[in-house]
Amino acid sequence: MSEQQPSTGHALVGQYRRLRRTGVILVIVAMALLVINSLTPPTPSLVMPDITPQQLAKLGVHLMLDDGRGQWPVERWQGQMGYAGLVVPNGYAVQLVRSDDLQPEKWQQFFDLAAQYNITPIIRLATVYNHEGGYWEAPPVDEDGGYQAIAADYAAFLTALEWPTEPHYVIIGNEPNHGEEWGGKPDPVAYARFFVDVADALHAADPAIQVLNAALDPYAPHTGNTPHENGFYYIDAESFMDAMVEAIPDVFLRVDVWNSHSYPAQFTAPPWEQRYGVNRLNEAANITTEAPPPNIYNRGINGYTWELWKLAQYGIEGLPVMITETGWRHEESVTEESLDAGDNLPDGLTIARYFDLALWGNGGRYPDLPEAGWTPLLHDERVMAVIAFALNGNPSEWGHTNWLVMKPDGAVRATYDIYDMVYSWQKALANGE
Repeated sequence: MSEQQPSTGHALVGQYRRLRRTGVILVIVAMALLVINSLTPPTPSLVMPDITPQQLAKLGVHLMLDDGRGQWPVERWQGQMGYAGLVVPNGYAVQLVRSDDLQPEKWQQFFDLAAQYNITPIIRLATVYNHEGGYWEAPPVDEDGGYQAIAADYAAFLTALEWPTEPHYVIIGNEPNHGEEWGGKPDPVAYARFFVDVADALHAADPAIQVLNAALDPYAPHTGNTPHENGFYYIDAESFMDAMVEAIPDVFLRVDVWNSHSYPAQFTAPPWEQRYGVNRLNEAANITTEAPPPNIYNRGINGYTWELWKLAQYGIEGLPVMITETGWRHEESVTEESLDAGDNLPDGLTIARYFDLALWGNGGRYPDLPEAGWTPLLHDERVMAVIAFALNGNPSEWGHTNWLVMKPDGAVRATYDIYDMVYSWQKALANGE
């Protein structure tokens, strides 16, 4: 494990407390609230759905207080969390924590803010980002090939925190079928061992913890023994899951909540465009491939349905689902050179409408758009959370993805259409409309 720096954490806590005493944070939040309350109503192009408190409570946002490569100053957290609290009160927020930043004093501030805004935190355990190589390091291995040491570090960190809600949701890793997420080359056998060791340690340390698997990328190809043109290797989700089960047959029995990244194709497709597909390149092959039944997709907003079907082949059924990442990229960006730029991105109003339809369905609200082709996420009883990626990333990297128009220093300049729309739902519910 990388050396921790408790002195830095204590300094941050002291800084945080000084800011609170001077009232600066309260001023920041008050200004944010004034901006939000002055937002214009939804444009006529957006039609209010029939909303219920239970359905809205399933919504969440993916935070980037720290995205692994960089982090916002702690003094900016309050303002950014204030915006989160306005769109997902009683909902969820995912936040990554690196293995070289397991500082309870620092991260308790995030938990306290989650409590203040009635948000249920979901912690995603990460390793360390290798800036030179452009990938996340694989977790350090013990002498016996296991991961007990890092598992103990994670458990000690999580149990030192005062959680604002129960259960305590924890994600172990992220998209390990990507080379960028596992030292350059994915290793399903190693991830299975890592997942089991960490899950067992967390369950033993805190009975309130609910373990989520690292979501897999359903669009990743299998590159076989030849790297992709970017120099990294990939394994398709099915081959990765099969290899995990072959190595440790009961690996998925440790999962309390199934974690899915159910994205639209290219981050741009409408919700009714879904399909099943697997791409295996070079010499890659998987003889266990079996096409799913009709209307079971692995690529699209209901991609979790294929994952649940695949789990059933292993005898695992009945798991609730959290979609901890989904969403669209919009053509607008405060930074033109943002790394998430792409061709033919929809405008902000279009992706707001797509998100609306993905959650609620059409029901005649948009006569020019399809009524079928997807299951509305908030109508699927198997889905307990739908968490949009992302609220507040660095605009140089996530300018087309963010819900908030971010300044380079972490201040919030404005909001995009999708944020305004979700806020209008919360406001309508609060006003009894």
